Amino acid sequence: MRLTPHALNRSRLVLAAAVLTALPALLPALPAEAATRTRTYPHAVGDLLPGPGRTVARVGLRAQEVLPASVDLREYAPAVGDQGQIGACVAWSIGYSIMGYWSNRTNGSGAPYAPLYMYMTNVAKGGAPKSGLIADYVLANAKSTGIDTQDDYWQGTTNWQSAPTQAEMDNAKNYKVSTFTRLFNGNNQGAGAQSAIMQALASGTPVAMGMPVYQDFMYLRTHSLYSTTTGSNLGGHMVAVYGYDAQGIYIRNSWGPYWGNGGDAKISWAFVTKQATSAFAVGGITTPSTPLALPPTVAALSVNKAARGTAVTITGSGLSSATSVKFGDTEASFTPTVVGGVTKLIATAPAHATGPVDVTVTNSTGTSAVSTASKFTYVPPAPGVGTLDPAAVTTIGGQTVTLTGTDLTGVTSVKIGTMTAPAKVLSPTSLTFTTPVRPAGTYPVTVTNTYGTSNPAGQLTYALPPAPVVTAVTPATGPTYKTTPVVLTGTDFGGATKVTADGKQISFTKVSGTQLKLILPVHAAGPVDVVITTPGGVSTGGSFTYAAPPTPVISTLAPDNGLTNARTPLVVTGSAFTDSTKVTVGGVVTPYTKVSDTQLKLTLPIHAAGPVDIQVTTPGGTSAAGTAFTYNAPPLPAITSLSVTTGSAKTATPVTITGTGFAGVTKVMLGTATLGFTKISDTQLKVSIPARAAGTSAPMTVTTPGGTSVGVTFTFA
Repeated sequence: MRLTPHALNRSRLVLAAAVLTALPALLPALPAEAATRTRTYPHAVGDLLPGPGRTVARVGLRAQEVLPASVDLREYAPAVGDQGQIGACVAWSIGYSIMGYWSNRTNGSGAPYAPLYMYMTNVAKGGAPKSGLIADYVLANAKSTGIDTQDDYWQGTTNWQSAPTQAEMDNAKNYKVSTFTRLFNGNNQGAGAQSAIMQALASGTPVAMGMPVYQDFMYLRTHSLYSTTTGSNLGGHMVAVYGYDAQGIYIRNSWGPYWGNGGDAKISWAFVTKQATSAFAVGGITTPSTPLALPPTVAALSVNKAARGTAVTITGSGLSSATSVKFGDTEASFTPTVVGGVTKLIATAPAHATGPVDVTVTNSTGTSAVSTASKFTYVPPAPGVGTLDPAAVTTIGGQTVTLTGTDLTGVTSVKIGTMTAPAKVLSPTSLTFTTPVRPAGTYPVTVTNTYGTSNPAGQLTYALPPAPVVTAVTPATGPTYKTTPVVLTGTDFGGATKVTADGKQISFTKVSGTQLKLILPVHAAGPVDVVITTPGGVSTGGSFTYAAPPTPVISTLAPDNGLTNARTPLVVTGSAFTDSTKVTVGGVVTPYTKVSDTQLKLTLPIHAAGPVDIQVTTPGGTSAAGTAFTYNAPPLPAITSLSVTTGSAKTATPVTITGTGFAGVTKVMLGTATLGFTKISDTQLKVSIPARAAGTSAPMTVTTPGGTSVGVTFTFA
């Protein structure tokens, strides 16, 4: 409800009669105990530090006094603000919200007031932005030294890195809290807390209330009544209380409009009487009748170096009453803009010679002083884009475009839309660049040098390329059983993304826009389509034929026979021995050496007498049986003569044995005695016969793989 003057006066009388604990007008600066906290939540929390001592809420009503059933002072409250992640809830609740309320209610001047100023002048040295504040000290300082206006405090609401200036502190002395009262300090105040807050609100006085923050309060959204009284305490917080009804109080928070009910919340009396940790009634403010005319200052320029025509945002104080802006001695057009109560000027740099100038702002109090922050340097104009040749390219990129324009010297980049392309400057009015890959469409082309970026005057159109055409597949045929390297030749292969053979994707290497290399996999016999896919479509033409390999054929064996007892070197001649995998001799796999696609070499193993099939196996199959190698048994040895047939009974007798079939001789015997021998040839052996008793004789025999010869008698004389 909006209070009538009568109700307001009655409530003030009740408040005046209450027993309140007042604080001194001036308290010391915030102690160093203001601890810093790690921000892990969407809003700053833990920013209200406990004040000194416990004050019990002892406010009560006289019997004849009746408070309104409900009060709502929010019609005079400033819009919801957002402290961000700066520990400034106390400054926002008192300096921005409640002092702003009194400015609206009493037609005070200077609002909105700067909560960041109040925070920076009360926070412990080095504590920004995470340290919190003690409300008692903040109120005392707000009463003695005041708060700067947001119009003057150019640092805004988040720039805690820039400390308040002396001029800002001087201006703050004009906007002070006139009176405040600590209603209570310490939680569990019960009905006294409720009564004290209701009486203050009924008198038209907003209340700054301290409270703990629980997890659900941190993430509170649209609700009817918040009443959580237990849980994990995330830290202390201060809010501005603007109303009440039978259920509880209406607060305005400093966590932005997307929290709670548009930035506000309704909190139950049960929460207040148990959990509220402190409350302060702020009884009014003192301000000049009209906002003081502030001398202008230039604190920062959004651009310090640019060409004429550049929009420059000027940040500073006293800008809301600016009457002119100059760059050097040249007048500039400008437009004020207000964000969060801070006025900034957007000025257009007028034509001027290259070099540094000072930017100054003038209002009714004078002209801003020059400083390093007000320096602006004129540089040559940014480059310009004229024509593009060609003006249309394909989406696959890689094409050279010639750009003509102005002031192209020193260009460091060319952009097609947002994509950078390599460039080569040919002259101050010409350069070339290579187009990157881009989707079909029309894109602005801009160029950049040290002095800026051109306006996007050039337009480059990307179109899909023609579909590829395959004119040759080399080779055009290959075996079914192994991979085949292939070269595809044709047109418009640039930007190829896929190659398939018989529908299966094949990896490939791009040689040029007209040639690709790939390896075709193993495949069944027959023709397959080889297809290339590019941004322009799929190719036409292109076929590869898989051919089954022929069955190998053996035409000759050299030699075609051999002995059973010897390993025989063999040369196999025939056809289709390509990629042979094995050779068998009588079904037994035998090692071999490939000489060519028509000839193999191997060594036959020892084998029983008779013919054996020689067969060759390749991916095309196995050669037919019937090509045989014949193993022959060796002949029976025979002794045709002895160099002497009589030996000495006293000394050993050397004897030369002559005969046939001595190849592979294994033993020479005289009777039952084995003789050592020396093989001279396949027809002659030498032995030494030891002496024996005279008059005795024994048969001489030779043994080979072919058997044992008929004995020839040798006699001892």
